[in-house]
Amino acid sequence: MKNLITAIERTGQQVFDRAFLKVFFWGILTTLAAIIIAYLISHELLKEMPLYQSDWQWWQDLVNGFTGYAFNFIYFFLIILFFAPISTIFISIFLDDIVDCVEDRFYSDNKAGKRLGISHLAFLALRILFFMILLNILVLPLYILLFWIPFVPLAIFYLLNGYLLGWGYYEMVAVRHLGIKQAGVHKKSIRGSIIVAGMVMTLFFMIPIVQLAAPILGVALICHIFHISRATI
Repeated sequence: MKNLITAIERTGQQVFDRAFLKVFFWGILTTLAAIIIAYLISHELLKEMPLYQSDWQWWQDLVNGFTGYAFNFIYFFLIILFFAPISTIFISIFLDDIVDCVEDRFYSDNKAGKRLGISHLAFLALRILFFMILLNILVLPLYILLFWIPFVPLAIFYLLNGYLLGWGYYEMVAVRHLGIKQAGVHKKSIRGSIIVAGMVMTLFFMIPIVQLAAPILGVALICHIFHISRATI
């Protein structure tokens, strides 16, 4: 827990660093652009579906009502639900800069020998997206069955997404320093800290405005935990 508090404090010290602000600007710009483009494309594709056009006025009114209200509600509900992995994909393109910034300031004697690169980071982010979407869909029945028990669905949500985010972001940092096998061994030794850090990141993603910077704060937080844990071994 002490390592986590130290990691949070150090992350807070760099919130307004130039590298953090640059990644925030470009990451949010690309994320919002992708969301808008996806909305426009999906809305147009919906119009190409069979039976969209009809000579029956009542049917046309029904379809127009769906595309005007229900479609918008469903689309933006899904965006809110999966904003974490979606923004992670686009911001991940720039996350090497955040790790470099953290290591330059706090761990200059233990910097990574290489950057992961855009393609590798994008792959790791896409993998987070895949597992977050898949597993959150799979546990939906569990949320429904247990909704009447106070805080249980919320606890499941934070534990599941905390594990996934912590694990995913850990790899973005650890593979810069360790081989895949070594990273796996090290991750097991700090599993608790990673899960708790992932839960903190999940909380970041649930707070308006803060959620826009959550991927940046998340990778910085995990970077600190990684280095602090290795220093205490």
